[in-house]
Amino acid sequence: MRTINQNFILPAFVFVSVLILSSCLTPKKMDQYVAEQYGNRIPKQNKNKKADISVSSNFTYPSTDISTTVRKRSNFLPLIIYWQADYRHICTLNPSIAVNNFSNAVNTMINKALSEKLSGQRLELSVEQIPTAFALVDKERMIWLLYAISWQKIYMEPDFKDLVVSYKVLQNDTIVKTGKISIKGDAHNKGLRFFQSWKSATSEYLADYNGNINSMSKAFVTKLSEEL
Repeated sequence: MRTINQNFILPAFVFVSVLILSSCLTPKKMDQYVAEQYGNRIPKQNKNKKADISVSSNFTYPSTDISTTVRKRSNFLPLIIYWQADYRHICTLNPSIAVNNFSNAVNTMINKALSEKLSGQRLELSVEQIPTAFALVDKERMIWLLYAISWQKIYMEPDFKDLVVSYKVLQNDTIVKTGKISIKGDAHNKGLRFFQSWKSATSEYLADYNGNINSMSKAFVTKLSEEL
């Protein structure tokens, strides 16, 4: 009876163990943690917003949940001397979070110059596109030579969508000007630090995400002021 090569058993055990560990994070756990970061509620539009500015969107979301996470595996390749597997926990945030944060930011940032340009006219904003998702990506690799060489890359991948908002300026019920403005965000992949937990990485990402929405909102207000 042939003896199984011990150099094969150990790497295989290590690789399977890594796969098991990667399954500790479930979509349910991710959604629960994301909800906690928002106080288990969707941020609302401020009640003291300016009466002559309205913000809407046509986004649809299947529920009132804070987020919906799915786990996907791709590039699974169990070869003789090389194994690889990519895992993604893709978290889609309720779009009302971004839209309401955009609305609050715009109403806070409207400056005197823009208010004077409106001079009693009504401004209607429609958010057509805005970042609403992120992914926790885990890439596993292992090579068998005389012994196992394995490496892992884990990082947060943001939604790279631009902010796209169309606008209407109305005098009473008459449209006097329309336009569409696109603003690029500065989001980028961010690797996890040594021994950093997925919870810590998610918390940091959401803080950066909220800040990115504010930055794009500010750039939008500046661009809008130039166009009016």
